[in-house]
Amino acid sequence: MMQGNNLVARILEQPAVLARFSAGRGVLASLLSRNERTTENPEVSPQFLEALEDAANVGRRFTERVEASQDSQPQANAASICRWELLVLRERLLELDVPSSLHGDRDRAARHLDAAANAARALSNGHRLHSLDRICDGGRVLDEQFDAIAQLRGRLAG
Repeated sequence: MMQGNNLVARILEQPAVLARFSAGRGVLASLLSRNERTTENPEVSPQFLEALEDAANVGRRFTERVEASQDSQPQANAASICRWELLVLRERLLELDVPSSLHGDRDRAARHLDAAANAARALSNGHRLHSLDRICDGGRVLDEQFDAIAQLRGRLAG
């Protein structure tokens, strides 16, 4: 078991994995900025923007949980919780009543949340199985999806 902990420590020391937890904070911080909630587009509901902000909160909580532990099991659990939160958020987003002009944006956000949830599952499995490839791939895709959601929110918020 000690060898597994060393593997996790080596994995977390890799710059690509840590990029998600350091560089991504700027994206998460911009999503969490509540003073940007007013929109120039009156069709964008506050609930839609709030759902996209909640995605940032999921990412922030995941980052905090991962940073709080060096053991693979708690990190795997954090990724599983992140996945569950993303899927709940996706369902909530799809239930929103949005104008037809925003259906494409809502569907795009749902696809990003699906991809992020799949990445979180890969990340969780990677931590459980001590698979560097799964951890790196899952972390990279999770970063990309959170970035895409941030860009979508920024565009919609005006």
